[in-house]
Amino acid sequence: MGFDVVLYSREGRKLRLIELTEHLHNEIFDSNKMWRSYSELRRLSDYYLTDEIFSGERLSNLISDLNNYKLFISVNKLNEYEEFIKQISRSDIGKVHIAGD
Repeated sequence: MGFDVVLYSREGRKLRLIELTEHLHNEIFDSNKMWRSYSELRRLSDYYLTDEIFSGERLSNLISDLNNYKLFISVNKLNEYEEFIKQISRSDIGKVHIAGD
């Protein structure tokens, strides 16, 4: 089971629910990778304790972290990873709530 990712409009209206899959989470937070260096991204590392809301500067920083971290993602997961970034980067998104299991 992956992370539930709820996307909200700038007015606070729930737009949609997407999933950050368990496989993609494992890909991002593989122990051999440099994820600890990314301040917002590392908040998503604990699969069972994550319950984060990103908006404003924090959301911008998360998107920046994800874009900068792209070089550590394997080719077979890159499309899924980029689609996740695309979904949370949409211009109508004002807030993103990410919750683990």
